[in-house]
Amino acid sequence: MHNLLRFIKINHFLLLFLTIESFSIFLLIYNNNFQSNKFLEVATQCAGTFYNYTSTLKDYVSLKEVNELLIKENAKLSSLIDNKSEMNNAIEKNYKYRYISAKVIKNSINNRNNYITINKGIRHGLKKGMGVITQNGVIGIIHSISKNYSIVLSMLHKDFRLGIRIKKNNHNGLLSWNGFKYRFANINNLPVHIPIKKGDTIVTNGYSTVFPENINIGNILDFKENKSNNYWDVSVSLFEDFNQLNYVYVVYSKGSSEQVILEESVYER
Repeated sequence: MHNLLRFIKINHFLLLFLTIESFSIFLLIYNNNFQSNKFLEVATQCAGTFYNYTSTLKDYVSLKEVNELLIKENAKLSSLIDNKSEMNNAIEKNYKYRYISAKVIKNSINNRNNYITINKGIRHGLKKGMGVITQNGVIGIIHSISKNYSIVLSMLHKDFRLGIRIKKNNHNGLLSWNGFKYRFANINNLPVHIPIKKGDTIVTNGYSTVFPENINIGNILDFKENKSNNYWDVSVSLFEDFNQLNYVYVVYSKGSSEQVILEESVYER
């Protein structure tokens, strides 16, 4: 304790300078969009590099398991090539979308707000706002990006909302995560007059410019009527196991920018 106090006494001018300098940098980043975006880009790049090294080391240590996963992924890709109607009928022959594969190098599922880091970035053609999927469903949306890495806002995040529809009757709703179990999500805006039953398949509705329609999300596990608002409280069992993510596909929509500009010119009036 004595040595610590002595160190502070000797270096108090330097420590004060560093404190003021750090606070000034914080204010600069916090109050300026350009500096904030640049800082986020650099932080994403540094974090991505670190997680990429740790992921590579982990893969090397567990090489047998990695090879087995790669074999499974190759089999899935082969099935997609053999039958373009696969991937839950989401990849259609209209070529409106193209898909960029990426590897997950960091993933969280136990927080209220979860993120995923992937090993692709700006130089691979990725941009903020692009959707991320697997053959089993929707994963999230690219939140921040650097030259070689991207951080994905996971579907397991309090701010994530996904437009869905019930496959059998085309009724639309909004899916979100309640923050508890990573294999389940919820729908709370389906009126009680809409007929649903356990086992009904939930898919994307295609209203978004981010995800194609008809990507499978999950099945209705349970539902009950909310007496206070006459809506169903629906529990959905997700097809994707977020605890076993390894490879994902980033969705590039060729006409999304044009659609967004047109819609904003009308809806913001």
